[in-house]
Amino acid sequence: MGKYINLRGEQKEDWLARNGVVILEREAKNYLAIGKIPVCLLDNGMFTAAGICDTDSEIDAFSHPDGRMKLWYAVPAENLKEFL
Repeated sequence: MGKYINLRGEQKEDWLARNGVVILEREAKNYLAIGKIPVCLLDNGMFTAAGICDTDSEIDAFSHPDGRMKLWYAVPAENLKEFL
């Protein structure tokens, strides 16, 4: 796992609300086929992380149950170019 949305001057949550739509985890792989990339917003307690899941294996890794709260978004691929 290695690609994340890191911003200066804006919260990840705000960026995701503007650029993506909330999806169900179980539907994440379906979005890759239509040009949208799943992003998993993880609550790590002291901070959040927005992991970009541009492959099936990334989706599998972020889907693994680990006790953290997770919210999934589908984001158009062109909106994520600066992070890839």
